[in-house]
Amino acid sequence: MRIDINKLYTLLFSLLFFSVPFIGNKFYAIPNAINIALGILFPWVFNREKFLKAVKSPVLIWFTIFLTFVTLRSIIFDKIIEDISVLRKLFQILPLIILSLGLKKEYFKYLDTGIVYGTLISVTYSLVNILISIRETGEFIFDKGPLINQTLTVQRLYLGLLCCISLIIVLDRFFKKYKKVNLVLAFIFSLFVFIIAARIAIVSTIIILIYYAFFRLQKTVSYFAILIIISSSIYIILNNNNISKRVLHVDDNFRTSYFQKMKTHEPRFLIWKYSYEIFKETNILIGNGFEQTEELLLNKYQGIVPAKKSDWFIQKRFNTHNQYLDILLSQGYIGLLIFMIFLFYLFKSSLFSHKLILLIITISLYMFIYNNFHRQIGIFIFSFILISILNNNHKKMKFL
Repeated sequence: MRIDINKLYTLLFSLLFFSVPFIGNKFYAIPNAINIALGILFPWVFNREKFLKAVKSPVLIWFTIFLTFVTLRSIIFDKIIEDISVLRKLFQILPLIILSLGLKKEYFKYLDTGIVYGTLISVTYSLVNILISIRETGEFIFDKGPLINQTLTVQRLYLGLLCCISLIIVLDRFFKKYKKVNLVLAFIFSLFVFIIAARIAIVSTIIILIYYAFFRLQKTVSYFAILIIISSSIYIILNNNNISKRVLHVDDNFRTSYFQKMKTHEPRFLIWKYSYEIFKETNILIGNGFEQTEELLLNKYQGIVPAKKSDWFIQKRFNTHNQYLDILLSQGYIGLLIFMIFLFYLFKSSLFSHKLILLIITISLYMFIYNNFHRQIGIFIFSFILISILNNNHKKMKFL
């Protein structure tokens, strides 16, 4: 029986993104093995015309410039060994983009299917664990603590992001075909981010739902739908114990000011405070480098009172928790400017479909509160969005 190389190549790519919701911090073997297999098959699916068109894309050009800059900066300032961990992750994006150019356009939808069903299985597995925990303990405390990592396949923030990406995909499909299936999937992904109290995922989900309601429904229906989305979200946030603890900090009875509650309970408050202090001490034109930025933050954490909190920050090795801030401190204004130009062209290239616009909006929001280039799963998610935008086959929408 003759093997269709293109179908096999597509299947491997689909499996690659199917595996993303299970990567976590240790599960690298399968995606790495798939990458090797894709590299072996690539010469047989290589399309010279598509490749030449892609390398002329401003998105790819500016991303390559960004990679070149951070590498040269590390070499010139003798930081290559220190920064190798982040550089190694960043350099996985470009090969993935190049490998994606071997996909036939009619098979591209299977990448979306891979990430949707991978996320669905991850959500299902997590829900089963949550139900088991409720049965054993008789309660559902999910605002903080070890239970979160024990029940979810990956960190809450990343699983929330994957739910948002999957929600975008299934809602886009809902307006085309298989309405019942995609509506059920949209409900599952939307509900799950509220169940696990994933704050930025909740905000992103609300934006996604309002966007689709406004642009894809009839005007009279859309306003009513938006009202339901907003009112339902507010009701859940106010009445769900886990969400209200994480968003409003209602369990803090010692402080009346919401600002004081945020200052006490939100690690990013201190992280960004000390990041600003580092900013004032930095040669901000070229930055400190990735590793040195993290080390400078760890030194700042030693001044946190009480000592127990200081030890926790140091043990966790909290980075800047903001990708833009991380690039500013580590690569300076030059690196951030290059990165922002890259994002501009990425957004410009997304103005061809509702799905692509929402993908770039979602990842841009997430980069305000986490560093996607410091984690393997963040690299794969970012790569998926880049690949989706670079390989789009849509015409510009009329309203844009």
